[in-house]
Amino acid sequence: LRFALCPALAAAGASAAAPAAAPAACRMADKMKTKASRHEAGDAAAASLPRNAKGGLLIKEDELKVAWDFFDVAGKNKLTSTDIKKRLQTFYKDVSTREVKFLLNNQPEITFEELYALLRDNQLTNFDPVKEAFKVYDPHNTGFVDMDMLKTLFKDLGYGEISEEDAKIILETADSDKDGRIGLTDFRMMVPFGQPVEEPLAAAGAAED
Repeated sequence: LRFALCPALAAAGASAAAPAAAPAACRMADKMKTKASRHEAGDAAAASLPRNAKGGLLIKEDELKVAWDFFDVAGKNKLTSTDIKKRLQTFYKDVSTREVKFLLNNQPEITFEELYALLRDNQLTNFDPVKEAFKVYDPHNTGFVDMDMLKTLFKDLGYGEISEEDAKIILETADSDKDGRIGLTDFRMMVPFGQPVEEPLAAAGAAED
């Protein structure tokens, strides 16, 4: 299950982050400012991600729906292995049919309700979906988003060409620490899942402020 889940969540993260960046730049900027203080000490979120009742990665229904909508482009409320593979190959050129069929629990097709039931009680204890999504944008393992890759993914996903001005807006919006690059911590604030659990002391301090 882990190896099937990783690319699906990573693709969802990348697809959610990419289209949101340019059109919603102003709204995102405000949101990021409120989150930035939580990440100033670096990204150690993998150890503090929310967990389900079995100790695995907590997958919320609304967060999974983001991934589902990315794959279910026709709005059929069911997916075949062909549907999933076609979309995943934007990010993972070598994803195999076998891996995709495994995600579908070897069924010919799957509904959203069936997929959620399959993943809800997972026991993934050492998996960070945001880090997986980030790897797609950082193909050379530099620790930062490759803006050329970002432009390629935008185009391949059908969002059109990114102009230099669009790229500048995305960078300025996502670069919460203002170092001129988009690192993992910056990227984490862009995606709708995999957010760390706030430590009690940090939460208490924020309340006092």
